[in-house]
Amino acid sequence: MLSGWSTTIDPIQLADKGARLAGTLPLKGMRRLMEMCADEQGSVSVDLQFERDPSNGLRAVHGRIDAHVELVCQRCMGRLTIELHSEPRLTLLRCGEREDLVEAGDALVIEQPIMLGDLVEDELLLEVPMVPMHAPDQCPAQRLIADNKPEKEATRANPFSILEKLKQTDR
Repeated sequence: MLSGWSTTIDPIQLADKGARLAGTLPLKGMRRLMEMCADEQGSVSVDLQFERDPSNGLRAVHGRIDAHVELVCQRCMGRLTIELHSEPRLTLLRCGEREDLVEAGDALVIEQPIMLGDLVEDELLLEVPMVPMHAPDQCPAQRLIADNKPEKEATRANPFSILEKLKQTDR
């Protein structure tokens, strides 16, 4: 069970024990994610399984992390509720172990115990859209633009029509 964001864990030790961490944590503890959010309401649902892979002996963590956050739509500047969902699958290594996996970027190197909140927050930050926006048909700004468009735009004379005449004449 989870006790809080400040919980320090040793993922290597948890994997050796085959531990599972599951619970709910408040969003307020996620400082970096909160900088992007419109408010601090909500919680994060965490279910992480730490284990050793029987085929190759590597330690790993996998599971689910879910959160609902209020972001600011970059089109209309209104509130936008986004569901962040991550299914992390990380290989856990000690420093100096399996450099090939480290270089490929497929592993998390553990040098010392880490904060559970930082691990969860990192995974959620990867899921935040680069430019959060409502769907075009749901954005108040898009509806306002559509409502203000004239039914038929007046046909204007083409300023280059004289060139068309010059092109057709023979020299």
